[in-house]
Amino acid sequence: MSRPRIVIVGAGFAGYRTARTLARAARGRADITLLNPTDYFLYLPLLPQVAAGILEPRRVTVSLTGTLPDVRLVLGEAGRVDLDGRTVHYTGPEGEAGTLGYDRLVLAAGSVNKLLPIPGVAEHAHGFRGLPEALYLRDHVTRQVELASSADDAALRTARCTFVVVGAGYTGTEVAAHGQLFTDALVRAHPCARACGRAGCCSTSPTASCPNSTSGSPPPPTGCCATGASTCGREPP
Repeated sequence: MSRPRIVIVGAGFAGYRTARTLARAARGRADITLLNPTDYFLYLPLLPQVAAGILEPRRVTVSLTGTLPDVRLVLGEAGRVDLDGRTVHYTGPEGEAGTLGYDRLVLAAGSVNKLLPIPGVAEHAHGFRGLPEALYLRDHVTRQVELASSADDAALRTARCTFVVVGAGYTGTEVAAHGQLFTDALVRAHPCARACGRAGCCSTSPTASCPNSTSGSPPPPTGCCATGASTCGREPP
C-alpha cells in the first residue's frame, strides 16, 4: 500500500507548525510536501526591528530544510487547486509551471497585502510583509536622511525627513515606533541634524489620506505606509 501524500501550501506559523507536527506523527509513513515561495520560515512580528536595523535578517528566519528534515520542500507559489484531480498547480521561482498531487491538502497560505481605501496608498505605498520590503524601507529611510543633509530647500529637507504610516494596528504601531527611534539615531549621527531637525514617523488612521503633491502645497513626505500593506517609498518631486 502506497503512503498517503500530504501537501501543505504555505510555511507561515500555521503551515510550519502543521508540517512539523505531521512529520513527527507520521514517522515516515506519509509523504509530506511543503510548498512555499521561500526556503525559510519568517517570524513576521520582528520585521519592524529588521527595518530599523536592530536585528539582522538571519535573526528572524528559520531554515525549512534544516528544521524539517522529513518534509520535502518545493519552492513556488500556488496558483490554483484542482479538487477533482487532487492536484495543486504552482509557479516556481523562475516562472516554471508545476503540479503536486495529493491525498490530503492543507491550505495555510496566510494573508496578503491589504490596500486600505485611502487616496494615494495604491499609487505610492510599498508592501511590508517580507524581508525584501523591510530591507528596502531601512535603506530608503537612510537614503532620504542623507539626501536631506545636502538639500538647500527647507521644504524639501522637511519632506525627505518625514515618513507616514497609515494604520495603527500592531504592525503600524511597531513600524512607527521603531521608525522614530531609527530616524532619531540617523539624524544625531549625520550632519543633517542641524539642517532638518528631527526626522519623523507619524501614524494616521484609515480615514486619513496619504499625502500627494498638489499645486501650492509643500512637498509630500517620502514615506507613506499602509500597515499590513505598506511603507511608501516615493521620491519627492
